[in-house]
Amino acid sequence: MAWTKTDDDSIVDDSGKVIYFSTQRFIKDIALGNCCFICGAAPDTKPFNDEHVFPKWLLQRYGLFARTITLPNGRPVRYDRHTVPCCEQCNTLMGRRIEQPMSRALDGSPHAVQDFVASGGGLELFVWMGLIYLKLHLKNKTNRKVLDPRVDAGMIADDYDWYLLHHLHTVIRCFYADTVIEPEVFGSLMVYPVRVEGSLDEFDFGDLHATQTMMLRLGRTAIFVVFDDSKGAQSYIQHTMYPRLTGPISELQAREIMVEFAMLNFHLKDRPIYQSLCDTEKEEHTIIARLSEKPELDGWDLDARGQLMWDAIGHAWSTFPSLGSTEEEVKRAVLTGKISVLWDDNGNFILGDAKAWK
Repeated sequence: MAWTKTDDDSIVDDSGKVIYFSTQRFIKDIALGNCCFICGAAPDTKPFNDEHVFPKWLLQRYGLFARTITLPNGRPVRYDRHTVPCCEQCNTLMGRRIEQPMSRALDGSPHAVQDFVASGGGLELFVWMGLIYLKLHLKNKTNRKVLDPRVDAGMIADDYDWYLLHHLHTVIRCFYADTVIEPEVFGSLMVYPVRVEGSLDEFDFGDLHATQTMMLRLGRTAIFVVFDDSKGAQSYIQHTMYPRLTGPISELQAREIMVEFAMLNFHLKDRPIYQSLCDTEKEEHTIIARLSEKPELDGWDLDARGQLMWDAIGHAWSTFPSLGSTEEEVKRAVLTGKISVLWDDNGNFILGDAKAWK
């Protein structure tokens, strides 16, 4: 029996396996529901053991089990308790198809990771980063905007436009439902070496939700990704910023690079349009992208850059005494959008203590 289309425009095979989630079904069952975020099964139909937002091997390698991630509402939550609904079957499959290969690939130097991408591992790395990003935002369905229970402000995820995450959900399921993904579909992906400065923490994570941009720093490796730009930001980075980076970057410089990726994505003049093509007779699912021949930028909003920079480095405001003695003074300076920890006044890369800038 060939694949069939459901009433909500999803595609299922003859066993009921969901090959393609329609936007409607993704929002109802995954984004707003509590079904397995991979197969869509309801908790009362299969055994569940849930999935860590950050995989267990990563928590173990960097000693994160008892450490905390700070939510947008300011609440610290232990990494080992940061989970989303997932059935045992999908959890096992994800471990075998995604987590085990990535654990091996990310257990080396930055150059080893770069070689992994260059040798064809870019899809696996992109999907793995996408899984973390999607799980993080699905988890925010259960995290309050305001910690005070007397304030009925709803959940953090209430502000999300789930429609925009539907495409990423379709891509990251490629290990579960065999999918052909055209090269133009993949977003920007860059791996860069990080230098050690003092007691530099080996793990760092950042995401800028409005621009679907994420950064993960593992030891001396920093990974940057944009999920919905079809490499638009990467093309600019490779021709403008990348040649000027004359050495490994610092922790805060990694966060500014994340901001630059986000800014480039935010200012893309013509956004890519993604589409899933499902041939129910041939049983083939293909994701394609329609995009302009050459990416162009539409302006450059310094106010937007300032806010993104504050979101990215505001936690370290006390390390910038040249900008002021109080958090408010430093914030005002950063919000101008003109502050950089990457480049000095002459536009040269700051190689050394990233705090020694003005």
